[in-house]
Amino acid sequence: MNPKLEGVFPQFGKTETLKNVYSFAETEARVQKYLAGALGGTVTAKGELVVKGQHQSILNRVRQLQPLIEGLFDNMPKVIAAIRRNTPLYLPYATKKQIEDIKTPAQKQMALQQVLDNLQYNMELGALNSIKKEPPERFAQNKKRWETKVNHRRLKRI
Repeated sequence: MNPKLEGVFPQFGKTETLKNVYSFAETEARVQKYLAGALGGTVTAKGELVVKGQHQSILNRVRQLQPLIEGLFDNMPKVIAAIRRNTPLYLPYATKKQIEDIKTPAQKQMALQQVLDNLQYNMELGALNSIKKEPPERFAQNKKRWETKVNHRRLKRI
C-alpha cells in the first residue's frame, strides 16, 4: 500500500490482511490481472496474458525481468535473515534519493541485477549460488569478478 508504487506494482487493498506466506499462484494471478488491466490485455483460457500494439513491447520488458524477480522472491528468506543481521548490501547508490531517481526500465533492471548479484556472490549474505545456479567453476569465477568490481568501484554499503 505504498502510494509511490501505485501504478507500478499491484497494491493490496485497505481491507486485505497481510499474511506471513503468499502463494506463488496467488501472486502470479494478482500480477497477471494487474498487467492485463494496465496494458489493456486479456488472459486466455490457458492462463496466458495477451496484449497488442505498443503494450506488447512493455510486456516483453516485463517478461525479461521475470527471472530476476523470481530470483529475488526465491531468496526472500535469505534477504530477511540478512536484514535481521544488519548485513551490508553493496550497491552504487549512497542515498535513498539516488534509488528514487532510477527511472528507465533499463536502469531498473540494472539495479535489480545489482541486488541479485549481491545475493548470488556476497559472502556476508551467505552466497549460496542460489539464483543462477551456476556450475561451481563458473560460480567461483563470477564471484571473484563481483568481489573485484565491488572493491574496484568502491560501491557503497547501504
